[in-house]
Amino acid sequence: MAARLAAAVRCHSRSLSTASEFIRGPVQVFGIEGRYAHALYSAATKAGSADAIESQLNSLQGAIDSVSGVKEYLTLPVCSKEEKKSTLGGAFDEAGIDPLIGNMVSTMIDNKRSANISGVVGAFNTIMAAQRGEVPCKVTSAAPLSDEHLESLKGALGSFLKPNEKLLLDTATDASLIGGMVVEIGDKRVDMSTASKIKKLKTALSLPL
Repeated sequence: MAARLAAAVRCHSRSLSTASEFIRGPVQVFGIEGRYAHALYSAATKAGSADAIESQLNSLQGAIDSVSGVKEYLTLPVCSKEEKKSTLGGAFDEAGIDPLIGNMVSTMIDNKRSANISGVVGAFNTIMAAQRGEVPCKVTSAAPLSDEHLESLKGALGSFLKPNEKLLLDTATDASLIGGMVVEIGDKRVDMSTASKIKKLKTALSLPL
């Protein structure tokens, strides 16, 4: 299974065996991160360990974010590929990390893609969220939203979801928006900020009459 994953990654997520053996995710994630994530999802799904893989990937990401020097070590050119694989392999074995993850990380190191590991974790989470019918939505406002406004927003956004989908709302503030908000849901982005309106107004005023 590990060998199959490595082959799938090198061939941009196309298995060397028949196409029917490659399990496609419920949503397409593009780019380098998407190719690795889809290959891992296919292998993990066939092994019946997709949920466990997701949990372990997030634990790995937590370690990358919290342990000083890990991010730098992954991309350090003076350390050989074999040294990095040996170091991480030992840590993975000690932590009981699934071999599919270990093999993927080793392949990424071989392909000089270790800087993309965090992106692969995010891409895998996107695939798993889609499998559960979860629709991520980020709302950035100039000031924190009141509970009343938040509930109203949830109701408005929820009306666009399918019956089997669930909204995962994440809120943030950005004073540079001046007012209004920016809504990002799925692959859509709606900018209703005052800053955006001012920019459009300036552009319109700069045009010759």
